[in-house]
Amino acid sequence: MESIGEEIKKRQNSNSSIVNSNKKYITTVNSNSDLSLEEEITSVFERHGVKPEGVAKMLAEGLDDTKSERYYLLLAKENNMPKLLEALHITKQAKQESKLRISMAVYFLGILKNWGFKTKFKK
Repeated sequence: MESIGEEIKKRQNSNSSIVNSNKKYITTVNSNSDLSLEEEITSVFERHGVKPEGVAKMLAEGLDDTKSERYYLLLAKENNMPKLLEALHITKQAKQESKLRISMAVYFLGILKNWGFKTKFKK
């Protein structure tokens, strides 16, 4: 029976890659991509056929504001959909951490205005 030290040395000398090994650098899973995260998400949206209607519904439900779904549809058509979902995530996180003193929808729109998004539309 081999000792633990001998077993470790044998494994280090083998050709198998060890995740925490400092002798071999392993690239991350998606390191071949030159796209930013936002560009990758946008390409996933395009590949899977995500439409502004679906994003609008997700925003309306996530913000507990289903009566404004048509407004969120305009937002989704006029603005970057992945960034809208990021703003939704930030809003939900703020609510979960009990940081909101206003409605989720107002907080969400405040984020968008802060980012310079178009939030007012003419009829």
